[in-house]
Amino acid sequence: MPDRSPSPPTRRVVEVISLLTAAPEPISVAGIADRLDIARATATAILAELDSAGWVVRDPNRGYAIGPTLASLGNSALPQGVGDILTALTTRTGCGATLSRIEPDRLTVLDVRHGPDRVVPGIPVGHRIPLRFPAGASVMPWRAATEQNTWLAAAPDSDRRTASTLLALVRERGVAVFRPLADDAGMVDLLADLLGAMGPELRQPHLRTRVLRQLAALTSRPYTKTELDSDTTLPLSYLAAPVFDTAGSAAYEVQLGPLRATTTKPERDEYIAATLDAARSLTATMNSR
Repeated sequence: MPDRSPSPPTRRVVEVISLLTAAPEPISVAGIADRLDIARATATAILAELDSAGWVVRDPNRGYAIGPTLASLGNSALPQGVGDILTALTTRTGCGATLSRIEPDRLTVLDVRHGPDRVVPGIPVGHRIPLRFPAGASVMPWRAATEQNTWLAAAPDSDRRTASTLLALVRERGVAVFRPLADDAGMVDLLADLLGAMGPELRQPHLRTRVLRQLAALTSRPYTKTELDSDTTLPLSYLAAPVFDTAGSAAYEVQLGPLRATTTKPERDEYIAATLDAARSLTATMNSR
């Protein structure tokens, strides 16, 4: 497939940075070249420039990882301790977690922490998602009425009533909880395992985007109050809770991704409790700056 990027060299730099940002361990030049399907000489040249700027570092085994300069740029808006809270959440639950900034038109991933049992599939730091139902549901009850109305109006007609009910439930319980669409649990597991194995290393960015979009479509049915309170074993996609900034605005969202085909009520309750605890800790950290 021809490269449709307006600046292929720039795109390759972005892909290298995205790959290293999301990688759980350093990657060699050969590994980077193979995973991004670029020439080894190209990867070497890009890494040399990034290394000289402090954006990447090379370990004793010749693997590359994100360097202190880039790390400080990426986390400049986040106070110290945010990463530790997300790591504690992943340790407690075994699931991957993210922190995102919520703007009127989009959600931007600020930090990603992979869990010991399940990684955050295919979502690198800097990944942006349009703020359309159901994305942003956890913060929307605390946003301005104009934002709520825009968000509700953008929902498909078939989801309009669901969206309104979801906002009321999130305001009451402080968390949004989602499940796969009916009978999709097997497909969700397949897509999650694919992205868990390849994730941000999928060679074709457009393919990664398509798979992520399909995964989101299959995992974004909000639970109702009756379903959440049921003792029935149910699938669970992800949970999200608001994080408030120093002005008291729900400016961020912490998200936990179990992506499990079955969960008992005690398991769901623990995921909810862990997410809410992390959201409260993140809010306190944001307000301590």
